[in-house]
Amino acid sequence: MSELSILGIARTGMQTGLDGMKKNAINIASKEAMQSQSAPVEDIVEMKMNSYQVLASSKVVETVDEVLGSLLDEKA
Repeated sequence: MSELSILGIARTGMQTGLDGMKKNAINIASKEAMQSQSAPVEDIVEMKMNSYQVLASSKVVETVDEVLGSLLDEKA
């Protein structure tokens, strides 16, 4: 698998996580959530899960960057 496809997968993971966090934030701020006890809790938990997805995807980008840097150092 090439570095570009790995970065594409990481980018998709980050975007999916960010989109999920945006959806969660909208749900938490909605009027219905203010009237319900369980809805905000579910969205807060999902938001945390989405933040882990973004974090994991960003670690993939960091790892690809490190590997490419090491390969360039070896060639130089």
